[in-house]
Amino acid sequence: MFLKKTLLVTGAMLTVLLFSACDKVANSAKNLQSDWVGLDRKIELYSCMTGKVIKVYKGDVRVNPEDVMGTSLLVNGKKLQTNLCYVIAEVGIKEEVILESP
Repeated sequence: MFLKKTLLVTGAMLTVLLFSACDKVANSAKNLQSDWVGLDRKIELYSCMTGKVIKVYKGDVRVNPEDVMGTSLLVNGKKLQTNLCYVIAEVGIKEEVILESP
């Protein structure tokens, strides 16, 4: 009887933990995919002073978060080192338009 209750409580706790961690698991899987094979992304480099687009890169992109100075990216197997402002967007993700209040 005690073993049955213990198994039931343990099973319920595991179920709750699994369903509460779905977003974390999905994010971890996306990070692993990015680290190992790269993702189809678009990178826009901006002037930090004016906000104008300087260059746009598209392709298989991996981010190297371990760099101390600036950011290091692998774009189609070639290293891109930058200290500019940038936006990285995954290709194929539907972007929502945010309406500004008047």
